Amino acid sequence: MNYIIRQAVPADKPYIEKLFNEMLRSIYNTDDTEEYEAGYLDKFFGGSADRIFVAVVNGETAAYISVEAYPEHIYLDDFSVSEKYRKMGIGTALVKRVEEYAGELGLTGVELHVEKSNASALRLYEKLGYRIADEEESRFKMTKKGEI
Repeated sequence: MNYIIRQAVPADKPYIEKLFNEMLRSIYNTDDTEEYEAGYLDKFFGGSADRIFVAVVNGETAAYISVEAYPEHIYLDDFSVSEKYRKMGIGTALVKRVEEYAGELGLTGVELHVEKSNASALRLYEKLGYRIADEEESRFKMTKKGEI
């Protein structure tokens, strides 16, 4: 399958919001999901080091991953691959792009939280070298450091 990964632009917002809701429905098994707060996505387009990367397949936004840059690490904020594009390597490619971006910024770590109930995401992160650093109520904090 051919796809491209690129930095998101403001015109991608409706597709990112759609994927965000698909992610929430999948994780929580409900159609009762919330939207991003008005203006929330703007921080990723305002010139800071925070970014959203999208994967595009035949002109369709198939996935996205948003990251926040901190002095020591990248925090993987939201990550969603549309159901019809799962198990095709797109999620792996997006996480690797985030790791490359961390390296571009001179950072050596990536942190994230994953819902304990999201077994497929947990397997993906473990396969990519992430380790559980802490256990919280309904989720794990995972990290990958020094190997980015």
